[in-house]
Amino acid sequence: MQAVLTPSVPPFTPAPADSADRAQRIARALLRHAPPVHPDAGFFAAVIGTSLAQGDLARSGLAPAELQELADCLFPGALGGHDSVLSALREQFPAYVEHGLKDPQPGFTLLMRVLLDAYRAPGPDTTQWVTSILAHACLRPDHLWRDLGLSGREDVTALLARHYPGLVARNIHNLRWKKFLAYSAREHAGMPVAAAPGCEGCEDHAVCYPQNR
Repeated sequence: MQAVLTPSVPPFTPAPADSADRAQRIARALLRHAPPVHPDAGFFAAVIGTSLAQGDLARSGLAPAELQELADCLFPGALGGHDSVLSALREQFPAYVEHGLKDPQPGFTLLMRVLLDAYRAPGPDTTQWVTSILAHACLRPDHLWRDLGLSGREDVTALLARHYPGLVARNIHNLRWKKFLAYSAREHAGMPVAAAPGCEGCEDHAVCYPQNR
């Protein structure tokens, strides 16, 4: 079934190198507060670090209450303490609590949440936060792994396999994850498939959707 494109979004602009370096420093500082060998700590540290480095905690996709709960669970002490690397978290969090998380595409993020909840694994107690992050990450015009601050597609595959293994098993054509998740969300709801809101602005849009060139 032919994809239906969403309204135009700004094209992808790579993050400056200094922003990426700062995101990594923040992520490493967060991990100093994490329990040892937690399978999701690196993922959440990367997401929060990337968001802080770009001065936008809403970019994480986590509402203020979710971010507070996650920090208390995985990074206790990160919102307090005196680690200078984490000063951005302490400075940005109060303003984020005041303004909250805005959702420019509530219809799409709801479809994503319904899909991910339908396939969530019974074990991990952090899955609800992964769902929030993924639903909002698909709104932006970048490859999913890079948008999340990860090292590559294989990191996204491992994350999805841990939290939504049945969904990963359905990607038999090895579609890129953002495309696959968006298609699956609409298909799960009985709707025609369509690209994720962020896909049109991606540098590889023509690769994923050659029929629309």
